[in-house]
Amino acid sequence: MYKGPGLRYLYSVNSVLRRLRRAFNHYLAETEMALGRNRLWSYPSELCIDVSNKCNLRCPYCPTGRGEQGGRGRGSISVDLFRNILDDLAPYAYQLELFNWGEPFFNRELPTLIRDASVRGLRTVISSNLSFPLSDDQVRAVVDSGLSHLAAAVDGVDQQSYEVYRRGGSFDLVMQNLRAFVRAKRELGVSNPYITWQYLVFAHNEGRVEEARRLSAELGLDNFFAMGGLYDDPSWAPKGEYNFNYLKVGEKRCSFLWKKAVFHFDGGLASCCMGFNKHDDFDDFRPGQFRRMWNNEKFVAARRIWTAPLSPLPDGHFCVSCDKVKLFRGLPLTSKMRRPADAEDVPRAVAAAR
Repeated sequence: MYKGPGLRYLYSVNSVLRRLRRAFNHYLAETEMALGRNRLWSYPSELCIDVSNKCNLRCPYCPTGRGEQGGRGRGSISVDLFRNILDDLAPYAYQLELFNWGEPFFNRELPTLIRDASVRGLRTVISSNLSFPLSDDQVRAVVDSGLSHLAAAVDGVDQQSYEVYRRGGSFDLVMQNLRAFVRAKRELGVSNPYITWQYLVFAHNEGRVEEARRLSAELGLDNFFAMGGLYDDPSWAPKGEYNFNYLKVGEKRCSFLWKKAVFHFDGGLASCCMGFNKHDDFDDFRPGQFRRMWNNEKFVAARRIWTAPLSPLPDGHFCVSCDKVKLFRGLPLTSKMRRPADAEDVPRAVAAAR
């Protein structure tokens, strides 16, 4: 479509206004978090929408992989619901993750969803096991959609090391798909999506990290990232220190509660990316009502856990079971994961208040 000088000027002005609005909202959210406000004027600057909670693998430390359904069954988000969420929140956000508890490629409308987000100026990210049958046309459609970042979850260098955690997956199929994405980028002459090989490190695959890094370079991927994985059994713990700190919080706050909105495929609004069960949702999305949702009783109570560190913990609240909250409040932790070396024994905020 031809864009004359006048139309180009309007596009430019609109782009500048969009950046200014997002920047203002971002700094407002940061300020409200620093001030400890429980009721917010700001909107989240990051979004997570689980476009499908279906998965083809049986990863042992993932509730989806274990066959749990969390009271909401299995499904994929509709294009209409996805667009309604973006209509309300995309003007204020910088980034959208189109994944959480499922494999995003189960949503047949994935290229359309990515494109809808991209045209709104959002940076788009998906994480996939890529052990999924994808045709060259499907790969090209995703690349052509404007996807910003693709993280491939590959925790091994051959079938034997890979399937210990990614149960039911095919290492050869993953390699085939990664080559297809690299080839599609080259043929279309684009630099995105930026492709990262994400390697979860456990005891059984810790010795293959450098081998995987070399294979990533040979494939022509943009990045290789090794991080510690979640586990329940301490025998899975790697010996080395990796950069997944499951207890890390910034500025003595859980930033999800101020800066990131997480939605399930059915429109359920979770507290954070760890919310899985339907009964733990903080609300259900209603067009035009997000500010009320963002400041409802459950969100206000969750923020108060962090802003009033000596206040009683709310009975039955989902956040009370979180180990980040327990560490912050000086309570015994539930997780059997090894505590990071930089985790504080007594939180400064609580100690100061005492």
